Amino acid sequence: AANLKIAVPFICKNRPLGFMLFSSKLNKTDFTGEEIDFLNSLANLSATSIENALQVEEIKEINTKLDRRIQELKALFDIGQGLSATLKAEEILRLLTYALMGQMLVMKYAILLKGDAHFFVYDSKGFKPQMLESICPPFNQFKTPETSRRSSQIEHPQLAKLFQQHDVKVLIPMKHQDKLLGYVLLGAKMSGEPYSDTDLEFLTTLVSQAVISLENARLFEETLEKQRLEEELNVARTIQKKLLPKTIPEIKGYEIYGMNNSSKQVGGDYYDVIPIDDHRVALAIADVSGKGVPASLLMANLQAALRVMMTPDLVLPEVVSKLNHLIYTNTGLDKFITFFIGILDLRTHSMEYINAGHNNPFQYRPDDEMHFLDIGGIILGIMPSYRYNTGKVSLEPGDLVLTYTDGVNEAVNTRDEEWGEEPMYEIVRTHSQEPVKAIVDRILEGIEAFSRGAQQADDITILAFRREQE
Repeated sequence: AANLKIAVPFICKNRPLGFMLFSSKLNKTDFTGEEIDFLNSLANLSATSIENALQVEEIKEINTKLDRRIQELKALFDIGQGLSATLKAEEILRLLTYALMGQMLVMKYAILLKGDAHFFVYDSKGFKPQMLESICPPFNQFKTPETSRRSSQIEHPQLAKLFQQHDVKVLIPMKHQDKLLGYVLLGAKMSGEPYSDTDLEFLTTLVSQAVISLENARLFEETLEKQRLEEELNVARTIQKKLLPKTIPEIKGYEIYGMNNSSKQVGGDYYDVIPIDDHRVALAIADVSGKGVPASLLMANLQAALRVMMTPDLVLPEVVSKLNHLIYTNTGLDKFITFFIGILDLRTHSMEYINAGHNNPFQYRPDDEMHFLDIGGIILGIMPSYRYNTGKVSLEPGDLVLTYTDGVNEAVNTRDEEWGEEPMYEIVRTHSQEPVKAIVDRILEGIEAFSRGAQQADDITILAFRREQE
């Protein structure tokens, strides 16, 4: 700068492009006016060429960026086609990792997904497992950015330190609307170039495409699961309806009525009326644990076994003990049955019964006396062997016996309050002179009025009978 004698500008269209700088001449003489005019003329002539060269370079740079953007758009289009062609989450995430490596030429990546309680590493390449284990917990307290971020922009101190230590360059949130699915972490590019703003835009768009595909896959799986469950429930309903008696046999001197309303989930309720010989009839009601096809199949096994055992020489405690052993040995610990069976003797007008953990049926007499049938033992299927006790009641003319499953007393309203037993008892007291079917219908009407349209989670089953007045 101390030896600078003259600066000649390059000017094109009144726009300065640069300067030619000259120090002292070799002969130590000053620049003459002619020499300065020559240099100015040379600069003016060169300025046009320099301007053209600069414009060519700008055009090349613009074309390079345009080519890059076209390549990115084409890549996004191709990747989008691949993502839309599958509804499997594993395939979607695999395509995402291929796209990240192919487009960004990354050396390291990791996909962290959000579980029920914490983040976990779904897939990774290049990062040390110990680092990934240590990096997951801090994400639980991390405020998720809206778009891709360079690691230098991360404000969480612990994450920023881990990113710096382990060469994490970019963080990309996997968000769908306000729902966070996880994060994508990227290491350095193979080229060593930093991630540009255009790169971050591309990565945000790419991951957003993958997230939309993941949500579509999830919704598709949910739809399939709902269809599968509905098909299963339809099968369960079919099994249940076929097992319940199509018609109840007419029993001289007795009025009998049974009904079953399946809930949307279809439980394992069962009732039956089985003639044993010319003077005895078995009346049974049961509630199998669980819902759907498993409950219906267990109910089918119970019905088949019970009907086989209803022989003239039956001994009721032995029958129930055998049923208990059968259920215990052929089902898991989570499967059991509440069960009530009564053997009605038409000659003596008495009923021998066993209550195996079922809702207590009750006997109502015209003089307003109510007696609960609670003798028996534990529910079927929780112990390999059990000795059941037997109860016995006499049936006078007009006596009503009503058995039911817990779908009756546990029916709920919109405030999740249970109906209970007392309203049912009151209906029976008030309408005891009406036909048995009418009494049962009034109970159902009471449940409906109480629930006010609340969806019931369990089947409602009632089996009732009354000795006719002589």
